[in-house]
Amino acid sequence: MPAIERVLTERELNRALLARQLLLERVRLPLPRALERIGGIQAQYAPSMYVGLWSRLDGFERDALTRALHRRAVVQATLMRATIHLVSRRDYWPFAVALRERRSGRARVYKVSEREFERAAGRIRAFLADGPRRDGEIVEALG
Repeated sequence: MPAIERVLTERELNRALLARQLLLERVRLPLPRALERIGGIQAQYAPSMYVGLWSRLDGFERDALTRALHRRAVVQATLMRATIHLVSRRDYWPFAVALRERRSGRARVYKVSEREFERAAGRIRAFLADGPRRDGEIVEALG
């Protein structure tokens, strides 16, 4: 006789979603693992990522995030919905590759050839090899 699967109630589904997003209680997790668990965090407005992580991680310290960014354990980049997100180094490339085709469509809108797009990406990669840079520095480096 086949087993009958129990259907979760709306409240159980709600609690499961909040738990997955680390919003029911603060937990002790390494910063990159927490970001992987929640699928990254929106960081368009810089203070929001600090508040979002503090509300999820027991013992979170602002300087820990700054150090993780400088060590490149976490990456702050334009990802989902073309907004800035904070993700782990391990999650960055899968997200970036998955979203790349959508972004290349934007290059067509701005009438930038694939070759120009790739050349600019190479210059930016080389420019960022020594660590994080401010937007203005990147724009200036691209000329």
